[in-house]
Amino acid sequence: MLVVKIELWPGGYEDKKRLLAMGTVTNTGSGSLTKGNYFVDLRDAAGRPWKHGTVTDFPRKRLLAWDLLCRALRNVVGARNGL
Repeated sequence: MLVVKIELWPGGYEDKKRLLAMGTVTNTGSGSLTKGNYFVDLRDAAGRPWKHGTVTDFPRKRLLAWDLLCRALRNVVGARNGL
C-alpha cells in the first residue's frame, strides 16, 4: 500500500505541521506479475472519505510509484481547475 500525506509545514517547521489530506493506493491482488490493479481512497484532514476509484492494468515493473500516483489522481480526481 502506498500512503500519501499532504501536510502544511508553516515556515518550514515540521513541529508545526498540519495534515491537510491523505490517501492510499492499495494493490487489490487481482492483477498479474507485470500489471497491477489498485484501489484508490482519498480523504480529508479529518479522515472523512472524499473520493475513491481504481487504477487498472498499471505496468508496475516498467513505471515508478510517481506514475502510479499520477494515474490514481487522474482517474479519481480527473481534470480540475482547468488542468
